[in-house]
Parts: sequence; C-alpha cells; structure tokens
Amino acid sequence: MSRQLSLIRFSLVVLAAGALFLLLANYAYSFTGRQKAPAMQASVTYLYLLRKTPFFTRLTTVQLRDVIAHAQEWEVQPGTAIADSAYDDGAIWILLDGGWQVEADGKVYPALHDEAGKWYGGPATQGAAVASRLVVSQHSYVMRISGAEFARLRQQGADVDTHLRLGEAYYGRILRPAG
Repeated sequence: MSRQLSLIRFSLVVLAAGALFLLLANYAYSFTGRQKAPAMQASVTYLYLLRKTPFFTRLTTVQLRDVIAHAQEWEVQPGTAIADSAYDDGAIWILLDGGWQVEADGKVYPALHDEAGKWYGGPATQGAAVASRLVVSQHSYVMRISGAEFARLRQQGADVDTHLRLGEAYYGRILRPAG
C-alpha cells in the first residue's frame, strides 16, 4: 500500500511539473510575442485626421471618403522598407504622420509629412535614373493608393497638384541627377 501511495505521489509530482512547464512555456511565448510588434500593421483611416494631413487638406469630404474607400493605411515601425523603385507598381505612398527617408545612390533623404517628400512612387520613381527605396525612419502612419485609383481620384478633381509638383521637383533633384 505504501508503495502504491509513493507511486501515486510520484505520478502527481510529474504531472504537476509537466503542467507547470507548459504553463511557463506558454507565458514565455505570449510575453515575447507581445514584445515585438509587426513591422507593418493595417490601420484605420479616420476622416477627421485625414482632413488635417497636409497632402489632403484641399480635398472635399466626398473626395476624402473616396480616398479612404480606395486606399490602405498602415502603421509602420522604424527601419521598415515599404517601397522600392526596383519593384515599382505605380502605387503612390503618402506619409500621413511621422517620418521616412528615401535611400538613393548611397545617400539618405529624410522627409516629414509636411515636406515636399511626403509622397513617393508613381511619377517620382518610374523611369528614374537612380534606384531608390523608401524606409520609415520613425513610428509612422502611411497610406498606399494604387496608381490606377490615384489617377481616377485626380481625374475626378482631387486637388493634389501642388503637392505633386513640389514632390516631383524634390525627386527630380535626387533621382534624376543632371549629367
């Protein structure tokens, strides 16, 4: 009888140790999983915030709603490359908040959401003499609009021409060097 009790006690100790191990392993996995955020995470675009974003301040409420319906907003962590001229699909990336940098020809060109480099892609990178990539430099929110949707928005009167001209001049200096 004492041998049976010892065997039962031993079995219970082994089961308890196994359960404790599984519990600790699960906790450690979930803790480390929460510590590292994904580099890019889909985000919700709010009309009242988009209205205050420099690239979109001249759009009507109807146009802003159209942008929201046909674009994707992302929350992006620093150091994340989000676009590369070598894989240009004609999409336009717009910096809503934060900062990013264009890396081209061994140089870095930083921009914030209220500067000429607040958009990237499409006419800026297609046919450029210098290859480039776009890397987020601080916690940011960015928006991607396909080239076709962006062209449609412009055809329907979305007033972004001033921003495009400023950006084209900016990118012309860094991606289409003279000589």
